[in-house]
Amino acid sequence: HVHLADSTGSPKDEHLVPGRGTQPCAEFLHEVAASSFSGEVVVEVSTRKAADLQEREADLLEALAFAREHAAR
Repeated sequence: HVHLADSTGSPKDEHLVPGRGTQPCAEFLHEVAASSFSGEVVVEVSTRKAADLQEREADLLEALAFAREHAAR
């Protein structure tokens, strides 16, 4: 399986919502979708900086929508 998260390149383990950092998450998902990969893609983002439950849920929904959009086969 693949753990999907973004980063700014910081040495810290950021686990940003895909699309919010500098890593080529969309391009990577396009490659995965075009390959014979049959495993799972797991969104792994940190929500600890969210101000409240609504922000946390919004971040998770954004990450899921990103993964679905770019991993569509």
